[in-house]
Amino acid sequence: MEEEKTFKERLVDELNYQGISYKEFAEKVGISISTLNMYLYRGSIPAADIAVKMAQVLNTTTEYLVTGVSTNFGGTSQSVKADWQKKKIKLIVEDLSDSQLEYFLEIALAYKNAVSS
Repeated sequence: MEEEKTFKERLVDELNYQGISYKEFAEKVGISISTLNMYLYRGSIPAADIAVKMAQVLNTTTEYLVTGVSTNFGGTSQSVKADWQKKKIKLIVEDLSDSQLEYFLEIALAYKNAVSS
């Protein structure tokens, strides 16, 4: 059985996965790098307001960062990385021209049909 990850391990995983530097992350959250290091190296858990801001910057949930579990409104577990990927796709789609959007939709539908079969 795999051991459950800690807050600091989940935080490092998300920062690495999203390619965000510690300095950039600390700036976006509004904390000093030394405060961030406290969470990363001492294993401290941030106050609720800081944890919420961290989750917002990482496009995840506070619940996931603190407990390792994320629930949707139906109460079932869901992939936080999948949520992040969906948000990333939405950002890409918003920047497409009308003709690019048509092609993207065709590709997406073809892919969906191929993996659904």
